[in-house]
Amino acid sequence: MKLIPRSAIGIVLAVVAITAVVGLTTNVLLYESTDHLDLREEQARRTSEHIVVVARMLEDEAPERRARIVRSTSTEHFKVEWRQAPIEPGFEAEALRKMRRQMVIWEPSLAGKDLRMRLGSPDDPTEVVGSLQLSDGSWLHFRAQDLVGSWPLKLRRIAIASAPMLVLALAAALALRAMLQPLNLLAHAVTRVGFADSTVLPEEGLPEFRRLIRAYNDMQGRIVSMIKARTEALAAVGHDLRTPLARMRLNADSVADAETRDALISDLNEMELMLDSLLTYFRGDDHPEKPRLVDLAVLLATVVDDLKDRGYDITYFGPRHCDAWLRPIEFKRALSNLTNNACQYGSRAEVRLLTDDRGIRIRVEDDGPGIPEQDMQRVLEPFQRLDPARQRNTSGVGLGIPIALRVVTAAGGALRLMNRPEGGLCAQIDLPRQSRAILCNEPARFCNEPARD
Repeated sequence: MKLIPRSAIGIVLAVVAITAVVGLTTNVLLYESTDHLDLREEQARRTSEHIVVVARMLEDEAPERRARIVRSTSTEHFKVEWRQAPIEPGFEAEALRKMRRQMVIWEPSLAGKDLRMRLGSPDDPTEVVGSLQLSDGSWLHFRAQDLVGSWPLKLRRIAIASAPMLVLALAAALALRAMLQPLNLLAHAVTRVGFADSTVLPEEGLPEFRRLIRAYNDMQGRIVSMIKARTEALAAVGHDLRTPLARMRLNADSVADAETRDALISDLNEMELMLDSLLTYFRGDDHPEKPRLVDLAVLLATVVDDLKDRGYDITYFGPRHCDAWLRPIEFKRALSNLTNNACQYGSRAEVRLLTDDRGIRIRVEDDGPGIPEQDMQRVLEPFQRLDPARQRNTSGVGLGIPIALRVVTAAGGALRLMNRPEGGLCAQIDLPRQSRAILCNEPARFCNEPARD
């Protein structure tokens, strides 16, 4: 666990609290150091007065009543006893010798008497044990605590002095949290700039935050307007281009030569595919489709069956059902792009759907040439096609993987490309369970058998 959270509130409070506690601690220690002599004189005065008073009371009373007197004159921090022998000798620190001299100065009657003092124990230097000889030869024993400078006492003082600051720090945390709430909302909204669910934030909070939110709303409005204008322009261009393509297809059907006719129709199909890919990519996240609950296993099986019907060797491995919160048409296109690449660049492909406690993992594997490691990131960029991989007559403009990357990212997941040790490429989609995209209704399983009807 981290004691100091990595946030503006946590850092500010940590700095304020540490500074306050260190300052208060330093003040307490400096106060005790500068007032050291006065404290020692006060302690010596109180101790000497107590000893002299009790000694005089014992001198005036009969021996059988002295036990009652010492019991009644003992306190929690200063205990006295009447005995026939002095204390045993022990370690006498320099502070005790100074204290005894101060006691004699304050009570001159102690000068002619045998006053012995030592520390209570080496482990507890704050306790002083002493004895004073009475006129009849008996001894008054005393035990005083917190006379030489007690660290527990200092710590208690520091804790008492710091308690108000801790209360103020808690109040400051609540106040800072309320003041920084608009900034938190702004940080969350900035991550969604350009997405379909971006929203306009209310201008509230401190004046600086209001100006920042106003600038963000203006910027977001310009971005949304730009994306909308671009989408509308592309849609218009796409619509206009489809009309001459349709006329060309009609004209191609009337060509008598079968070989020429097939070549023209193939070129037209490729042009339509390129046009569709361009419109999909430039449309970005401005998609009218809303996320809904989708059976991802059925969606994958459908994509695989479509490729099988087209003559490709591809197999699906995974559970029969697995629900996820996705845009089905958009996500199906991403899966189609990845599986089409696997079928075009390899002789066979496999699609695996794996579920566990962390989330969902989709692996599209082929036995093709793979991708050089230095080009792994480049193929994620639009309009990038690698010549070493083009061993067959493939179509497209290099937008299949970028479109899949954008769709997966918008769903809260991640797309990774990696070369398989046995050869070929693996395109892996990870959808974490904590993401809002995941809602599996099937227990965790890793399937090694193809799904069956």
